Formats: sequence, structure tokens, C-alpha cells
Amino acid sequence: SNAGALCQLRRNQISLFFSPQPFGFRELSDVMASCAVMTPCGVVGVGARRFGFDLYHEFTGTIAYANTLSGLRLGFSLNYYSLTIAHYGSAGTLGLDIGLQVELIPRLSFGISARNVNSPALGAADERLPQAFCAGLALVLADQLTVTCDYQREPSVDDEPRCGFEFWIVKALAFRGGFSTMPAQIAGGIGVRYSLIQLDYSLISHQDLGWTHQVSLSLWLGGPDE
Repeated sequence: SNAGALCQLRRNQISLFFSPQPFGFRELSDVMASCAVMTPCGVVGVGARRFGFDLYHEFTGTIAYANTLSGLRLGFSLNYYSLTIAHYGSAGTLGLDIGLQVELIPRLSFGISARNVNSPALGAADERLPQAFCAGLALVLADQLTVTCDYQREPSVDDEPRCGFEFWIVKALAFRGGFSTMPAQIAGGIGVRYSLIQLDYSLISHQDLGWTHQVSLSLWLGGPDE
């Protein structure tokens, strides 16, 4: 994700994400909570994520900040990574992500982000967490349709191009879709917005693992009406 995107926030937001059994495996359970708040000096965000199960789980705690300077949306996030393996103990480290977004022309934006730019090491084995770099474009058409494409590069992993779209049919209902190639996945979903609440659902198909479901719930607090 690109921390610079926080600058696009129009309201304070609390979000919950839940994927209880990805591809039918309880061991891959993924739960995340986040909060973003607009301030006179920029946007501040905090988040927490837990992945795994009792015998093996990963925890990530995040604090992020973003602001707009001379038309550039700049942001960074500081992440605390913790890995716990039953009967073996746990280890933690800090990683730094940075992101930038800029509007090239009206309705066309470009973004670039880097993950773990400080190359943090985890555990006594001094294992470095993977770095990743991503660049992408977002095109907004008629205020209802947004099309995005990005390209991610990570050392020792095949490059991954991804494309997607979001189409708000009416103010309260959106359709979404997209695909990636490494691994080959296709996804579709809907978003339903009512008052200050938004519910998002997605269905993802993996070339080897099959289908899985994801759900997120967002609550908007204050800010201008749309």
C-alpha cells in the first residue's frame, strides 16, 4: 500500500478487515483493524494486523503519516513486525515504508512506494525482511469509474503486474474487479454504502488454491458530505 494515499481521505475512518479461512485454511486467518484521522498538519493513521493461528502467527503494528506538499502527496509508515512460533519463542523488528502520489493531469495520478527501505532483520538468524517497490497509475472517469494498474518488483520474486477497477453504479453501490499474474489471481466484489457505514466484500480465485472470501467494514466519522 502507498502511505501517500492517506492524503485523499475526506473523513476520519475506522476499518476492520476479516478473512477467517483463506482458501479453506484456518491457519491462514488474517484480521486487521485501522484508523485514520485528519489533522491540520496532515493525516495520521494507526493499524494492527494478525496473521496465522495459535502455533504460528505474525503481528504487525503500524503508525503512518501523510501530507500534501506542493501538489505531492507524501507519506511514510513505521511498522513493528513480530513473529511468534510455539515452543521456539518470538522476535520483532521495525520496518519503514515510504510512498508518493502526484496528479499528472486532471483525473490521472501516478504513485510509487517502497516497503522496508531500511532492510530490517528479524530474529537471531539476522534474516532480512523482503523489500518491495511498486509504481502505478490511477485514472478516474466521470467520477464513477476508477481504473488502476501497477507493477510490483520484489527481489527473488517474479515481477507482478496488477490491474483493477471500481465502478459506483449509484451512490450506495459499487462493483469491483481485478487480476494479478504472480500468482495468477482474479477478483471481484461489491461495496455497499449506507450513511456513515460501508461494507465491502470480495471473492478471489487463485490458480492453485481455488476460491476465497474477504470482508471489510468501515465507519466514517465527520468530514464533508459527498
